[in-house]
Formats: sequence, structure tokens, C-alpha cells
Amino acid sequence: MLNTLTYAVRLHTTMQETQLLTDTCTAFLSCCNTVSDTAYQQRTISQKKLNKLTYHKLREEYHVGAQMAQSAIIRVIGNYRTIAELHGSSWHGKHPHYHTMGYDLVYNRDYSVLKDGRISINTLQGRVKFTVDWSHMPQPYRHGKFGTARILQRNNKWLLLIPSTITISEPKQPQQIVGIDMGLRFLATAYDSDGHTTFFSGKEVSNKRAHYKTLRAQLQKKGTRSARRKLQAIGKRENRWMRDINHQVSQALISQQAEPTLFVLENLTGIRQATQKVRKRDRYVQVSWAYYQLRTMIEYKAKQHGHTCIAIDPKYTSQTCPRCGMVCKTNRNKRMHEYRCANCSYQSNDDRVAAMNIQRIGYMQLVESQSDKL
Repeated sequence: MLNTLTYAVRLHTTMQETQLLTDTCTAFLSCCNTVSDTAYQQRTISQKKLNKLTYHKLREEYHVGAQMAQSAIIRVIGNYRTIAELHGSSWHGKHPHYHTMGYDLVYNRDYSVLKDGRISINTLQGRVKFTVDWSHMPQPYRHGKFGTARILQRNNKWLLLIPSTITISEPKQPQQIVGIDMGLRFLATAYDSDGHTTFFSGKEVSNKRAHYKTLRAQLQKKGTRSARRKLQAIGKRENRWMRDINHQVSQALISQQAEPTLFVLENLTGIRQATQKVRKRDRYVQVSWAYYQLRTMIEYKAKQHGHTCIAIDPKYTSQTCPRCGMVCKTNRNKRMHEYRCANCSYQSNDDRVAAMNIQRIGYMQLVESQSDKL
């Protein structure tokens, strides 16, 4: 089976090359904003129509190449389609405006890898060859099939995000099933087929995010230019820390399983709905935590290690008794984080109960899929 992962490789640049990349990014952003304005005004995301309306203007006004003009059009269309998927219409709210420094590169047209490991990248002044740090990309993916990359600037460093596709072995028949509940008190609660439960505490996360929230409020109150710069720095620091926590949790979940495993995850819609009912003081920490990032990390790391992931609807998983099957909202005491069944008196931690039910649903779906193949 094919597996695609995106890795960031750092470009080593001179001051002159940095300026050239900056100019190229600026031109690409201008192209995207022109296409976005046109798409919104004309109410169209047809590539054929947008090509006719904007292609020559982009080439002449911003002095970009043919492929870069096409890439800008394709990026804008993709963003409008995402808006339609999320909100039911491409014209929901304000139209997209582009300001993040970066541009798209089509493999073998806008960028290519040389035999000596350097990368040749298309700019406004033609091709430029950059020395690259490949250390974060595993060997198999360095020799994979590269797709459309994106160059961007982050913390004064230039990175090239390269998607690479390789062939990996088909996952073996799961010998273990792990249900994973995500939440505020515990970032993740995992329950496996052997009855073992693992809790990943969210206490440190709650405290630190509350600290960041206080800092942000203080700086926003000041409203000075210096405060705004500090706000941006805090946001970046918080995102790096959050990503590191999710990496640690996902890595721990995967490393616990030595045999082929089916990881059963919650559908993200259910998580978002659950956050709407938490206490107001906890809502910022809960809603702003990167659950999607955590789930994505679990999924791609599981695939790398020969495991499988499925997502299920978590509805009623916190209200269903794992012993007798009774569904009752009052069985769960959210404040005490306890579950007590009124029918059979089963008692346990409420997050553990949710993970148990998620694991059970995953088991039932696995059995059904196997019976369909017979």
C-alpha cells in the first residue's frame, strides 16, 4: 500500500538568496490575493474561468512563471472548496486573504533534487540551488515519489515541506484493539483488549494553557506594538509546546503496542460538541487544544508501524455502561469524573468508560468487516 508523509527540510540561504525567496513569496501572495478577489467577485471557482480571467494578468503584473501562476489559481480554488466543505458555501463570510510567506512548488517543474543532495528551486530570477538539511526525513522517504511542495519562512528559517510517497506493507490482521478517548482532564485515555487502561494527564496542559491565556490577555490590554510582537512570539512558543506534547502522547500510545493493533479514535465532530458543554473557565483550554493534530499524529505513526486506525461516532460512549449496556446520562458524574450504573452498579472513571465503549465499537466494526469478506 502507498503511504504519503510530509517532511520539512531546511534550506541554507545567503542574504541575497533570502531576499530572492522573500520577493518570490511576495509575488505569489499577490497572485493568490488577485485570484481570490476575482473568484469572490465573479462567484466562481472554475479553474477554466479563473485561468481566463487572471492568468495573463498574473504573468504580466507580478512577473511570475506559467507554473507559479497556475499554482496560485489552484491554491485559491482549493481554499474555496475547503470553505464550502466546512460551511456549505464557498462564499461564506469574508473571502480568503493571503499573507503568510510561502509559495507552492511542483516537482520537476518548480523544484528538483540534484545528485549531490542540493535542491534546485524556481524563483523570480530563475533556478537557484540550495544546500539542504535532510536529517529530519527518513531514508525511505528521501527516495520516495515527491509531490507538490511548499516553501515557507518560519522563525527566520526557510523550510521546504515535501510530501513523499512510498510503498509499505499492508497492515496485518489486528491482534489487539485499543480505544482512545480524548478530553480535558486526560488528553487521552486508552483501553485495550486485555483490559489495561492508560491515562495521559491533562493537568499540566490545563495549567500551562491558563498561564498563556493570562499572558495573552495582559498583552492585548496594553495594545502596544511591542505587546503585539510578544503576542506573536507567545503564540509560536505555545504552538511548539503543544505539538511536542501531542508528539509525546502519540508516540507513547504507539510504542506500547508490539503486535498489529487497531486503534479506534473519536470522530472529531464529537469532540467539538463535547467542548461546548464544559465549564466556561475550562472552555478556552478545551476548545483550543489541537485534538486534530493529536489524532493525525496517532494515525500516521500507527501506519508507519503496521497498525490500523478507524474513527467512530463517540455519541453516548460516556453514558453507556460497558457491563450491561444501559444508556443513561445521569450515570455519569462529570464533576467527580465518575461513572456509576443505576442498573448493575458498575463503577469506574468516566473517561475509562468512554475508552472502553470506543474499544467495543471498534471490535464490533472489525467483526462486521471480517464477516462481510466471508
